[in-house]
Amino acid sequence: MSGTDIHQLAAAYALDAVDYHERAEFEAHYPTCAICKAEVAGFRETLSQVAAATAVPPPSSLKARVMAEIGETRQLSPLLPASVIDLATHRQGRQRMVRMLTAAAVLVVIGIGAFVVGRQSGDDNGYAEAADAILGQPDTRISPLEATGAAEGRFQVAWSPSANKIVVMGDDLPDPGPGKAYELWLVDDAGSHAVRLLDKADGRKVRRVLSVEGSPSQWAITVEPEEGVEKATTDIIFAAPA
Repeated sequence: MSGTDIHQLAAAYALDAVDYHERAEFEAHYPTCAICKAEVAGFRETLSQVAAATAVPPPSSLKARVMAEIGETRQLSPLLPASVIDLATHRQGRQRMVRMLTAAAVLVVIGIGAFVVGRQSGDDNGYAEAADAILGQPDTRISPLEATGAAEGRFQVAWSPSANKIVVMGDDLPDPGPGKAYELWLVDDAGSHAVRLLDKADGRKVRRVLSVEGSPSQWAITVEPEEGVEKATTDIIFAAPA
């Protein structure tokens, strides 16, 4: 893990392509990191879709062949000379390298999309560091927004009152339409205030770090003209207490 950002292990973890130490360190980190939890869930969903699309039924002869091989396979390994053990260790290393290369190939495909999403959603390559700083604050509150009606996708807002900043994460979001964008609203005792999220969710994702002022009691999402409005013109499609 030396010199490696732990957030970069999300895809490899989802692919089961991490070693014991990496797994232990990542599993100690990601349950409390909304970014990594969302990334792991997204990678696993993508992999399940790929598996479902490429799955084929096994041949009818497979079971009989496997059972026959089981009957002829030694259940306990014999004692092996050191040279054979060294060879086995070498093969294990090669197998792990193959798994890592496979993971890297998948990361290239998924990572290109993630880069495009980040660039088009306002990420400046500093999103992960900025988001991690906010999520690491002891007063940060994470609010999953509930969809109203038949709204698709999901939003989460992580707010640190001491930092006056929020992390906004959206996934599986449909295109809001020509000339439209998702708008985030901060609701407090004085009413609702536009936070100027204004994101078209290209690639079906939103990843933003924004500054906020005041003491919000609720977060809300609407779809508005992409140039922004002072007052909501459409119904709320996602909302949650702050």
